[in-house]
Amino acid sequence: MNARNLVVAAALVLASCSNNTTPHDAHASATASANAASNASAEATLDGVVVHASTILSSDLNDISARRYGISREGNALFLLVTVRDDHGDGVPADAVQLSAQSAVLPDALAPLRLLPITTAAPGKTGMTDYIATIAAKPPASVQFKIDIRKGDSNATMAFTRDLLPR
Repeated sequence: MNARNLVVAAALVLASCSNNTTPHDAHASATASANAASNASAEATLDGVVVHASTILSSDLNDISARRYGISREGNALFLLVTVRDDHGDGVPADAVQLSAQSAVLPDALAPLRLLPITTAAPGKTGMTDYIATIAAKPPASVQFKIDIRKGDSNATMAFTRDLLPR
C-alpha cells in the first residue's frame, strides 16, 4: 500500500468517528488500488448496517449490469454503486440509513450527487436496495466522492477518489 492510500484510509477511519459517533458505532475504511484502472471503493458500518460504495467506468460494465441499472455503456461516464446490507450481507429496509452524496471532477468543488434507489426483492425476503449515479468524466481525470451516512444518532462519512487514465 503506498503512502497516499494509507493516508486516505487513516483519514476515513478518523472521519467515521466524528459527529458523536464512537468507534463501536461506526467504522469506515477505504481501499484504492495502486492500479488506477481498478475500482475505487469505500465502506462504512453503522449499527450493523454495511454501506459499500464502488465505481467502475460505464464502458467496463457488463451487458447484464448495464441493462439492470439502465446505464449506457457509451461515452465518458463513471458509474457509482452504493449498496446497503446488514452485516450478514442480507437486505435491509430501504430507510435503514439516510445517504447524501457529493462528487466532483477535480479541480471543481464538490456538488450534490443524486443517488437513484434501485430495490430488488426475492419472495419472502427484505428487498436489497442499491443506489446508483453516473458522473461525466473524460480521462485523464480524478473524480472525488463524499458520501454521508446517517442511522439514528450515528454518522459516518466515506470519501474516496477515482483516478481515470487514458487507455
